[in-house]
Amino acid sequence: MVGWEFPPFHSGGLGVHCYELTRELGRLGHRITFVTPFEGPFHPVEGVQFRSPPRPRRGRSPPASYDLGRLTPRERRNLLERYNDWIAGLEGPGDYDLIHVHDWFGTVGSSRLARRWRIPFVMTVHSTELDRSLDHPDREIWEREMVGLRSSDLIIAVSRHLAQELQDRYGVPEEKIRVVYNAVRPSARVRHSLRAEQTVLYLGRLTLMKNVETFLRAAARVAPLVPGARFIVAGDGPEYPRLRDLAQHLGLSERVVFLGHVSDEERAVLLATASVFVLPSVVEPFGIAALEALVSGLPTIVSKTSGVAEVANAIFAVDFWDTEEFASRTAELLLYPTLRRVMGEAAREEALRDGWPERARETARVYAEALAARGRTL
Repeated sequence: MVGWEFPPFHSGGLGVHCYELTRELGRLGHRITFVTPFEGPFHPVEGVQFRSPPRPRRGRSPPASYDLGRLTPRERRNLLERYNDWIAGLEGPGDYDLIHVHDWFGTVGSSRLARRWRIPFVMTVHSTELDRSLDHPDREIWEREMVGLRSSDLIIAVSRHLAQELQDRYGVPEEKIRVVYNAVRPSARVRHSLRAEQTVLYLGRLTLMKNVETFLRAAARVAPLVPGARFIVAGDGPEYPRLRDLAQHLGLSERVVFLGHVSDEERAVLLATASVFVLPSVVEPFGIAALEALVSGLPTIVSKTSGVAEVANAIFAVDFWDTEEFASRTAELLLYPTLRRVMGEAAREEALRDGWPERARETARVYAEALAARGRTL
């Protein structure tokens, strides 16, 4: 399995997805070598061994940031080329049945390795460069993405919305795509409970794709209607300076708190104690944070383009551009505690219906299908 990040070192949902998926695949009896460009130590997982490129004998070690946005273009290019060249030269195949790559980071090396070993190549797409960039793609990332989409035997998309985009905008044949949703594991530490203080939470990266500006503009409309409401923005990213200035411009300096990056423990507490969760992304291939909110019993408002809306009915889905509707739904939930409670309970029940064990079995079936097409079995 070719990834990028793995807990405890991760900048978003991709690392958590890989951790949970490998845990459950290991419990099913599969044995996995997880390769990443960074050294651990990682959270130990039964049945999983970790490998990363050796440190260079000369020169500087590769940058230690999992967030490519923090690297210079030269640092990013060097890191990606070194990682992919190392993947392509791995020894084997020996015990390996197939290669499974997550997103675009390791596609070039993985496709070369799969050809050399003559084994199937499966790719999971968590999001696309066209979406992340709002149709202004980084050429290098887009090209690496295309290598994976063209070279893979089968592609896993994390939502039907994303699967349709791969067909419409990337030209991937429908018969090559399988949909396997994300899941979340309920926190054993805290559970959601209503509290007197009314708090609206955004949790995620601060990027254009996430559309946090709409969260703030909706907050400006809600604030006069619910004088006690607070608005929390948890996460960091390139949009932070602009969003901070916008909050001040909207007169929300005393009502909005920017927390920056939060730990897993802090994340669980935020989800357990907020009143409403809002995810107004322009495009959200799935939305693990929203699913975490639902599992916490937290009433949730998402954009209609969010993949999580495909697995949950007890949510409010709003057009990403409709600030008035986001404000109206938020105020409604803050002003009516009974609606919050009923909606939160129904959402939690829906979100817990399928978990990581089911998603791992679905993934293993994709593996079996890719192998069967070559006359092999797991």
